[in-house]
Amino acid sequence: MKINTREVGQLLKGKGTISGRFYLHLYDFAAEKRSSDHEQYVHRWCLLVKNLLLTSKHEHGSLESMIVLEGHQASVCQNASHGYGVKITFSTSEYHMYCSSRETAAQWVDHISRCGYMTLYDQWQDLQTQYNTLLAQQNRISKCWGGDALLIPDINSREQLQSTKTFCTIVVSCELSLNCPTQNTFASVYARDSSSRWVLMYQTEAVDHSHTPHYCKTFHIELTDILTPSSPLKFCINNMNTGNMVGCAVVSIDEIEKGVDGVLHVIMGDNQGNDHVGTISLSSVLDSNTSHRALLNIAEKSPHLKLDSHRGFTFRTKQQRIYVSEQLWDHSATVDVPLAYVLFLLERKEQVLESFEEFTNLDPIYDGMLTDMIGHYNRKIATLVQVRDFLTSYDGPSYRKSVQKKEAEWQFCPVNLAIYAVGVSEENGEKERMYFTTTVGAFAAHGLGYRTSLRAGLNAAQLEVYYSAKYDKLVALTNQIYHIWGEIERCKEKVVEVRLLEQIDIYEHAVALTSKISDLMDFCRLPDVLMSVKLFDQAESIFQFSRLRERNWSFPEQNYVWDGERYVEREGRRGSISDGDSVQALETDITLAITQFITAIERGKNVEVEMMKMLATLEPLVTQARQGIMFSLLLEENKIVNSYFAGNPDMEMRMLSCFSQALTALVAAFNMSVADAYTRGDRGFFMTISSEGYLIYFQSLLSTHSQEQCMIEDHWVSILNLSHCKIVLCRSPVGHVALSGTHVRLTITLGVGDRIWGMLPPQCTGPISIHPVLFTKGVNEQQLLAETMGSTAIQDTINTNSLTRLHRYVTPWTSSSPRARQLLETVSHHVREQVPRDVKLFTHLDELVRLVGGGRVTSCKSAKDRTAMAVTYELTRALEREHVLQDPVAALAALRSHGVRPLNCKKNTGCSKYAFNGIQLKVLPREYRPPMGSYGGKIT
Repeated sequence: MKINTREVGQLLKGKGTISGRFYLHLYDFAAEKRSSDHEQYVHRWCLLVKNLLLTSKHEHGSLESMIVLEGHQASVCQNASHGYGVKITFSTSEYHMYCSSRETAAQWVDHISRCGYMTLYDQWQDLQTQYNTLLAQQNRISKCWGGDALLIPDINSREQLQSTKTFCTIVVSCELSLNCPTQNTFASVYARDSSSRWVLMYQTEAVDHSHTPHYCKTFHIELTDILTPSSPLKFCINNMNTGNMVGCAVVSIDEIEKGVDGVLHVIMGDNQGNDHVGTISLSSVLDSNTSHRALLNIAEKSPHLKLDSHRGFTFRTKQQRIYVSEQLWDHSATVDVPLAYVLFLLERKEQVLESFEEFTNLDPIYDGMLTDMIGHYNRKIATLVQVRDFLTSYDGPSYRKSVQKKEAEWQFCPVNLAIYAVGVSEENGEKERMYFTTTVGAFAAHGLGYRTSLRAGLNAAQLEVYYSAKYDKLVALTNQIYHIWGEIERCKEKVVEVRLLEQIDIYEHAVALTSKISDLMDFCRLPDVLMSVKLFDQAESIFQFSRLRERNWSFPEQNYVWDGERYVEREGRRGSISDGDSVQALETDITLAITQFITAIERGKNVEVEMMKMLATLEPLVTQARQGIMFSLLLEENKIVNSYFAGNPDMEMRMLSCFSQALTALVAAFNMSVADAYTRGDRGFFMTISSEGYLIYFQSLLSTHSQEQCMIEDHWVSILNLSHCKIVLCRSPVGHVALSGTHVRLTITLGVGDRIWGMLPPQCTGPISIHPVLFTKGVNEQQLLAETMGSTAIQDTINTNSLTRLHRYVTPWTSSSPRARQLLETVSHHVREQVPRDVKLFTHLDELVRLVGGGRVTSCKSAKDRTAMAVTYELTRALEREHVLQDPVAALAALRSHGVRPLNCKKNTGCSKYAFNGIQLKVLPREYRPPMGSYGGKIT
């Protein structure tokens, strides 16, 4: 579908103020190369609509670009070739628009300069409309989801204030005291009504004593559509005889909840301007119901979870009331998993770098490659050390704010990761449900910019697998030889220890040591090890004998032959383990050394001496095997760097940081799935993941235009690589994470604690495969532009690829679950239809994934605004489906206006409003439009 500039202007409901033909040129300050004058300028039709400059090839042509004129400076300019024009200057670029006359240029400058004023005027009108609507004495409810859902009636009394729709009940305990003796005083609590007048809520009995008065009071505050968590409460102490106010303080419920150790201490002042006339101690808790207690029980038993914010709601169904408890939890995986991954990468890279630096006798043809790879490793290690030092010393909350997207120290941690936990219980106690969704920002390398992406920078054949099977095998061999040699060192230390203590079990440790040596010899017989050693011997011998030839030295020609260009090694050169005779001779020497070691233990003499002789005999074997493997690894990694990451030295770091973020989200979602199954006593979940694997569904709301297209490509490739990971559960403390394997083919060992471990079936202790799927739909104005320009292919490709994966996992369920079969057919239909910004796809996917026990992750750019709209909409649809809500539209508006998602916005940006403007609201799907008064934030 193509839309021309005039249609876009009509869509934005803005009449084109001025239009015309121009020679247009974008001058980028950051560009290193400049094109010729002929190539710089293009002839385009331009249309000014409010604060947008639209361009196309001709008046009725397809829209080419949309330029937002915010933060600009406009002036008249002149060019010898093109005459008069308009120069629009931004911080990093300039637009030059040349026309036929100075009068036309001046007219455009005048209109462009006024567009800023018109934008502000439109925003003021929008706010004025919201204000008038909130004051209107009506209670209209929009017929569409997410519209102007709940309008507040005028209320002027305490009774009316408490009789509106109740969302939750807060129990507040207050303790008031004066610092000076005062007689006949009482304490009172006030709240504001819709007319901003103070209404008396509670008051204490009068204290008629001469000593310092002290008051204690516990009262219930019912949060409504008027009395919200941010509403102010006024605590006063008045003299009963004169009516004068002795002391006063104003705080909100939000401030009470943020007190140290749950208690907020406030200093009271009086109307004379005196401070410290008294103090107030305040604490609050959410009025407990079954759903709230169930969620708190999970959080209390999970040390990796920390409650960030909570809200409670009471909604009516057609038969009864239901209690909904909303909570946001911080997850320790935000820091713990990236730190474990960075430490894992550092250990491997430092080992490899150390081995590379030992290659001093190679053929000169390898010098350049070796120097490049050592430099490559040093740069990556320096970056990893910076991240490791920061995460190791970091003692703040396990959380990365959206405003920290581009900070290098945080690049391995996901943005705004939180667990959105919702508990639902019915009034009669018959039905209880819990819903868990992991919300997180897009897996992207924000600090490295958006000029390229993982998908664009990698070879198409390597989209899902960065490293070849040969590379992975070499890394596995490297890990294995280091592990075996480490075991030998530990056995040696144990033998020395028990020898010094003259313990009688030294023979057992000696047998263990010889067993590890036998494992090492078996390892060195592996064909891959022998081939690597042979390759290294050849490279080293060519270097050595080319030096001898230069100096006219003699060398043993029986071991080398001339191939016309250089001397190459004969098969079976003496002294290398790639030679069968040499291996046999070496094994004979090692066997003799082991025999002498055992004899020394039996006699009790020269044990240490014989043991050191035996280990010294082993050293050539270990050294040759390790150097051979590392040399093959050097060749393979050099091919990877030059082939797959060519032209972009930061591509590997982009891959590692994005994958780390995806890995963290996987661990967080899996932990919540396990906790949920344990709470429900669902052994079937553990049976399913042990046999079929773990399905994790990623929902993305990123657009396919400009920067977000690079983000969605990074996001997709990182998620694809999760399919090469395995999860192993162990009986360790909850939150324990250990990693092994290669960069992206990881085995993730997670601790589940004794309680969950006792519930696991025996087969669940083995590796659990991961089945990730990603479905994406852009919903904002950027996606509208992408649809207009026809650049949505990546979205369709992702959804089609994920549908195939979903079919593969869910098909076994369809035979026993008609609902699963029906949902799978519906999802397939929506994917094939490819309807722009159709979010009904997500509703069916959410139900299907929860039906088969999968995990849920929702993302947009920073997981604040679009993500909030998505998770609240899906929650309301679930409540309507399973509990038959009487008024789902009002419930949706309440969740978005007074729930935990606005608090998440405030936590990230300092503003508790969603970052949507008037233009974005017109483009968003109706299901994702926030209620009036809940949007207007500027920081994303």
